[in-house]
This record gives sequence, structure tokens and C-alpha cells, in this order.
Amino acid sequence: MKSVQTKNQGFTLIEVLVVLMIIAVITAFTIPAMGPALKGSKLRQAADEVEALLAGAHQLSITENTPVEIRFFKYEDPESPGSAKMFRSYQSAQVITNPQDHKQDRYDLGEVKMLPAAFVIAEKSYSSLVESEFLRRDEMEIPRSKSAEYVAFEFRPNGSTNLATVDEKHWTLTIMRETDIESTLDASTEFITLTLNPFNGRIRRLQAE
Repeated sequence: MKSVQTKNQGFTLIEVLVVLMIIAVITAFTIPAMGPALKGSKLRQAADEVEALLAGAHQLSITENTPVEIRFFKYEDPESPGSAKMFRSYQSAQVITNPQDHKQDRYDLGEVKMLPAAFVIAEKSYSSLVESEFLRRDEMEIPRSKSAEYVAFEFRPNGSTNLATVDEKHWTLTIMRETDIESTLDASTEFITLTLNPFNGRIRRLQAE
């Protein structure tokens, strides 16, 4: 019985070059198309993280029967000297009341969290939570700034917030790219707004389509 021998042949140089050209063409069309999707994904990540901290602080306040303060920090980007001061970080802080002296509260501080690079909390009419004079506090040192301005509000053990005493039905917090802050907003501008009900602490998300 004769054995059958097969001869293995490799790819020719021309065949390899053709395959590489096809890959290059596909890549050239695919990467630009993925840009908006990646941009939107990072925006959702930023909003998800802020919303998670707010929801967690709200639940902690109810469970532990103690106020929880939420802080938003405004400072220059330390990696870009001379940049504008923006709200770039946030933190929760559980209020620990001194039973002997209720005026001497201390705080169980949570981690100072940063928004993903390139994203900030917009000011002016986009975010009443960071624009209200009622919520402004003194400057304080945080990991990325020695003198960060900040605003703060509290979730209360009954599920409400200290915002209920201010004449504002819903409080807003809008996250967008820093490069879009000074631009004229149009249908192509991507942002996510979180709304906070001051009476029950519930959070809703609004997103441009």
C-alpha cells in the first residue's frame, strides 16, 4: 500500500500583503465609528459612579440613623497648571455626633473620588447643587489640591435631605466633558443630569438622546 504524501505550502508574500491591506481598511473605518460610543461609555461611567455614591450615602444614612454629608470639590487640574477651577472630585462623610456636645460633630470620611479624566460637573444653571450659596463651605485640603473649594449637603436618617429647607423642588447635577463647558450646547453635546428630590432623597437620571 502506497502512502500519500501532501506538501504543505505557506502563504506567498502577495497573499500576506493583501490580507494586511484588508485589515488596514477595516481598521480605518471602524476606529472613527467607535469614537462616539467610547465617549458615551466614559460619560455613563462618570454618572454611574456619582449616582452610586449618592445612593449608597442615602441608604447608609437611613440604616445607621445618622446624617451623611456629600461634598463636591472645585480646583484646578494639577496635571494642567493654569487650568480653570472645576468641580472634579466628590466624597461622602458620615456625621458622628458627640453625645455630650452636639456642636462637636466629627466625620467618618470616605475616599475622595475623582471623575474620570476629561469630565467635570458643570456649573451655572446646569447644576443647582454646586451653584447654591446655601451649600458653600470653606476650602479644605484633599489629595489633589491643598485648597479645594467645596459645597456640601446632607442626607438625613428619615430619608430626606437638608435641601428641603430651600425653595427648590428638584436639585440637579450635570456631568459633561470639560471641553464642552464653554461651548454652545447643541444636539451633539453629550451630558447626563442627575436630579435629586430633596424630600425623599431619590435620584433620577436624565440623558440627552
